[in-house]
Amino acid sequence: MLYLWVAVMVATIVMEALTSDLVTIWFLPAAIVSMILSLAEVKAWVQIVLFLVIGLALLIATRPLCRKFLASRSEKTNVDAIIGRTCIVTEEIRNIDEQGEVKVGGLRWSARSANDAVIPVDTRVRVLEIQGVKLIVEPIENSF
Repeated sequence: MLYLWVAVMVATIVMEALTSDLVTIWFLPAAIVSMILSLAEVKAWVQIVLFLVIGLALLIATRPLCRKFLASRSEKTNVDAIIGRTCIVTEEIRNIDEQGEVKVGGLRWSARSANDAVIPVDTRVRVLEIQGVKLIVEPIENSF
């Protein structure tokens, strides 16, 4: 059984390295406990039951906390960082004519109004979402 638990430990490390979904890593401590039990010549069924109980308990108890912690530390990158930012209309936004442009972060983007309203040049707008290569924006109150 010793070799089985070593193989399980290696497999959990490799699978977690390939997926990074925080699923298999919780079975690593369970495999270590089972390996120690195999060295103490505890019955195989006890090792397997404890492996499953410890692994599942760790998975259920700690995975949500770890995912929440990791998600809070992530930063928006690339286009996701644009959502929520304020920008300036550089070409009047008219959805009906499929025209409009804003400048955000030093770059010009095609833009459309979220509520189909015409938005004049030099209006401050907030980016709500990105659809394809167009920013969906809404005017910011008191921006005229």
